[in-house]
Amino acid sequence: MEKISRRQFSLDAFASLLTFSLVKSLSDATALAAPLRSVVRPWVLEMERATKAMRAGSISQKQWQQGIEELLAKVNLGDLLRAIDYDALVKRVVFQPVHETVLDVALGEREGSADGLSFNPYFYAMKRGTNIVPHGHKNMATMHMVLSGEAQAVHYNKVGEDRHCLMLQPVSDVLAKAGDASTVSDESTNVHWFKTVSEQVFMFNIGVFGLNAKSPITGREYVDPLRGEKAGNGVIRAQRLTHEQAYRLYSGQ
Repeated sequence: MEKISRRQFSLDAFASLLTFSLVKSLSDATALAAPLRSVVRPWVLEMERATKAMRAGSISQKQWQQGIEELLAKVNLGDLLRAIDYDALVKRVVFQPVHETVLDVALGEREGSADGLSFNPYFYAMKRGTNIVPHGHKNMATMHMVLSGEAQAVHYNKVGEDRHCLMLQPVSDVLAKAGDASTVSDESTNVHWFKTVSEQVFMFNIGVFGLNAKSPITGREYVDPLRGEKAGNGVIRAQRLTHEQAYRLYSGQ
């Protein structure tokens, strides 16, 4: 795939939102290995294009993060809700006392992807007191976008690790509302934590797994930033936690 700069990627992403003719040209382009019908929403095409480019190494993970966040900031929220069939998903939700509820989203089928999408879309649901607890990832990139409700979104950069701890540099702590999106990857803001603020929170999520085919996908790396040791220069030495410890300390309260 042709190498593209971060600036050019952003320009291409937003320009394609403007005209149907460009959308059709993108759907016919060889840059999209999985052919998509021209009826597919432009932002789905661009998410697919960006993800294919990241998987191919044409753009970095950090460039993918910037491009996806900027793209979704331009997307009409109502259009996104219709695309994922938000009303039907909400009706399927069974809230859990401690864990977030996660449902698959048939975005590829609904949008006419011939061979499926190169990212996995999900729907997250939480009630007050049920949080997405602090954790990091390896060998993947992911995006969370609030669809309804409010959540405190906290992000860190992992700047080091050992057997017992992750070294975390705080990046951001913001109140995320409907339409706000954030991303993580191995390259940037790779530890996150969402605390429910409203009675209910619904999120759209995409996961891009196995970016390095030679490395394993290890799942979540749970950590305890609130009780971490200050290591200088704002860095927190956060203890690793088990799944059970993380949810006992950070959710269901």
